[in-house]
Amino acid sequence: MSHVSPPPPVRPASASEAAAWLAANSEGNRQAIVPAGAEHSSLGLYRSPQPAVPFDLTALNRVIDYPARDLTITVEAGITWGELSRQLACEHQQLPLDVLQPDATIGGIVAANTSGPRRHAYGTARDYLLGFDAIIADGTRFKAGGRVVKNVAGYDLSKLMVGSRGTIAVLTQCTFKLKPLPPESCWLLTTWDLSSELEPVLQRLLLSDARPVAIELLQGTHLPHVGDRLTLALLLEGSATSIRWEVETLRRELSPFGPDELVEVHENRETPFGDRFLSHLLALGHEWSWELTMAVPPSRLTTVAPLFPKTCRISAHALEGVLRVSWKAAPTPQELAFLGDLGASSTGGGMAAVWEWTRWPEASPPPPAYRQPASSASRWSLELKRKLDPHNLLNPGVLELATGETAAI
Repeated sequence: MSHVSPPPPVRPASASEAAAWLAANSEGNRQAIVPAGAEHSSLGLYRSPQPAVPFDLTALNRVIDYPARDLTITVEAGITWGELSRQLACEHQQLPLDVLQPDATIGGIVAANTSGPRRHAYGTARDYLLGFDAIIADGTRFKAGGRVVKNVAGYDLSKLMVGSRGTIAVLTQCTFKLKPLPPESCWLLTTWDLSSELEPVLQRLLLSDARPVAIELLQGTHLPHVGDRLTLALLLEGSATSIRWEVETLRRELSPFGPDELVEVHENRETPFGDRFLSHLLALGHEWSWELTMAVPPSRLTTVAPLFPKTCRISAHALEGVLRVSWKAAPTPQELAFLGDLGASSTGGGMAAVWEWTRWPEASPPPPAYRQPASSASRWSLELKRKLDPHNLLNPGVLELATGETAAI
């Protein structure tokens, strides 16, 4: 990774000004560009391996349209998460994406596909982005989707931008559908001795009469109420009456499996955001220097988690098969030796795992990602990059880090 000081940032005051600068850059010196909001909205994969001009769109921060009764909102991509959340809260509404940093920009959140524990029930940004305006590297402006929920015209290009990491276009405007803000929430925290004990519990939760919005497997997290114990954390949201019924239902369903401890943590809108258990859980992703995000078949989660060293911190979406594993210091080769076996094809007896490093120290080279050999996701992502950004100007190298492949551009 280059350590040359980055060029001064470009701060366009409008989408038209941004398009004009990108067009001139494409025809002139062709400097590499990195969307500046990314530094607040994502982790390691937004750090381009080569010097790039920060493209700061924070001046594009207006609310364009907010018909609250329609549960939709259109905003410019530079508006911050904190400001958007404040405006939605006035109408008792939310965009349920679990973002910790209030200064994260909406464009960066979408491009990073930021999500958290509540993705189990609510989904990710792909489920809420209805339409967008964007600019590709040569300054061409385009839009897709619309401002209504029932929009079926044309290709669903909105999903194309979610998780694109700023490599194919610069977002300038986004339209989202919204959800009502729940009045109360409750975490049900159960502790266990062994990961193997959780497998039948997760099977039972698939058939539960309750509807948790998050089901998290935690280990070594040192969170309030559970410390570093192996924990299954269930989040319930709704009215006080519905939460009380769900808590009693889950207590009854889990009692045959004998958890070591069961703790209720009740919260409501009056609970400060920083004091909520969800906030403590999200903060785990910003405390330790190294983080690996891995996806495995959900049925193998309780098998994979114990393979990591006890010194690691694990936070996993239990029914989605997504693990975030953190190290305080650089992991040793011995600690990572088993990853190759996890990456084996499922037809060869492996677990078909894929992973990418989502955080590493600034002074360290970026570790490699892993996808299945010749995976369609990697192949199509790189081909799309070649078509829309033939000169490799937008976040060069970032897509290669994410896919574990080389883009011959």
